[in-house]
Amino acid sequence: MVILTTRTKPTSISKNYIGSLTGIMVGLMIATSVVYFVETSEEFEEGDMIKGPFFLIAALAYLPVSYWMLSKKSSVPFIVAILGTIGLMVLYAVTRTDMAAIFGMEAGNIGHLGMVTKTLQVGVVVSSVLTLIQTKKVAEKVFH
Repeated sequence: MVILTTRTKPTSISKNYIGSLTGIMVGLMIATSVVYFVETSEEFEEGDMIKGPFFLIAALAYLPVSYWMLSKKSSVPFIVAILGTIGLMVLYAVTRTDMAAIFGMEAGNIGHLGMVTKTLQVGVVVSSVLTLIQTKKVAEKVFH
């Protein structure tokens, strides 16, 4: 018995949707990076030699991942963005509660830049997840 399957090409709408999501996500990541650079500057002005370098590393980390998303057709940079962003958000939440004592510090307050970055980061996670879901749907259409 021979089973014939037909391959369908992904529609231009689905490709455009994935491209749009990726563009939005990269924009959110670059915006988050810019806010982290501002935070870095503020922390260095206050003489904080722990938070300053931390925010600088976080700001710099978003840039190559953004480039990676645009240059490679792989799900890996999206997963890296999701995990890294959620990690930063969890660390932020921990340092704003009584659990900050684990790191030898007092619980911090929620600042305006913190709210901006968390809003942007939620967008990064949501758009990354949506892109992965849509990419999987397109792949299933092509190979089934």
